[in-house]
Amino acid sequence: MPEIVGERLDVALSDIERAGFDEEVEVLGGGTFGVLDESNWTVCSQEPVSGEEITSAPRITVDRSCKGDDQGDPEAAESDEAADDQAVAAQRKKEKKRKQKAVAAVSDTFVMPALVGMNLQEAQNRLQARGSFLLTQTDGTGQERFQMLDYNWKVCGQRPAAGTVTDVATLVELVAVKLSESC
Repeated sequence: MPEIVGERLDVALSDIERAGFDEEVEVLGGGTFGVLDESNWTVCSQEPVSGEEITSAPRITVDRSCKGDDQGDPEAAESDEAADDQAVAAQRKKEKKRKQKAVAAVSDTFVMPALVGMNLQEAQNRLQARGSFLLTQTDGTGQERFQMLDYNWKVCGQRPAAGTVTDVATLVELVAVKLSESC
């Protein structure tokens, strides 16, 4: 299991998938309306802990920020500030490493997964976990609608085809319709 505490939820899910776990991850928290945009949530705790083998669905607890509730205690506030400074420094270091890996991975290839029938958001997550970030989405009905909430759409077609060895710099097209519509 990778270290994901302090990561944005979208990045954490991608890291878990890159570690070889392709099934559903249990996400706890998310407020009244749940997790609508994974990039707006921060991972506060994880099970299993970093370095342990993933034997069942990982459990992630998320919140907008992961601060304790000891605001009235000045010593705790100073400790929180120091911890925040360390977290920011660690986050910057991780981002720098991630960018370096992204630059090094430009010429990498991957085998295009079968995405037809899958939820559009999940399909995007699978591609991004493989280093493919050049994505375009097309309305499968020809109405040229925008896919505002990707989890409300399903994939009806994809280019390149499943099983194709694809360069991460290739533009991937996902043709999608709303969940209630037929392909």
